[in-house]
Amino acid sequence: ILAEGDSGRRSIGGGSPLSWVSEAMQSYAMQPEAKSLNRTTVVAIYDHNLVAVVERISDHLPYNERSEDMPRQRLRFVRAKEIIIATGAIERPLVFSGNDKPGVMLAGSVRAYVNRWGVLPGRRAVLLTNNDSGYAAALDFQAAGGEVVAIADLRPQVSGPLPEAARRSGIK
Repeated sequence: ILAEGDSGRRSIGGGSPLSWVSEAMQSYAMQPEAKSLNRTTVVAIYDHNLVAVVERISDHLPYNERSEDMPRQRLRFVRAKEIIIATGAIERPLVFSGNDKPGVMLAGSVRAYVNRWGVLPGRRAVLLTNNDSGYAAALDFQAAGGEVVAIADLRPQVSGPLPEAARRSGIK
């Protein structure tokens, strides 16, 4: 179902990933036994599939939109029939000497500066990566006017559309 388009953008079922997610969520919401807990984080998993989750009820709302009887958060315990653990949603930094110096940042941070805020976080960059997100950050950084000196990939074998796009754009 997942395909790479001509522009290098991914598609699911012929449409954008966001439209696929929207359709899937609408279909899920129509199920009578389904309940969606947005802004909810699993904080513990106990024996026999007992799961503790913290639902943020009003933390995201501006103070003038919160009522006094509205809780900030709610702790729920859910007994799940099945649990799927999907790790990797949070980017983790690579550990090396000097990784806390100014200018050293995660690939997601580079992309946020460039794409969300329109800020180039430096003029020249070397990207150290162990996955394709480093290539996406390098391409975005270069497209915004920065010079990518090189990408150092820790993986023994590197292939795929993003590394190929980086090579085509002249990044070492």
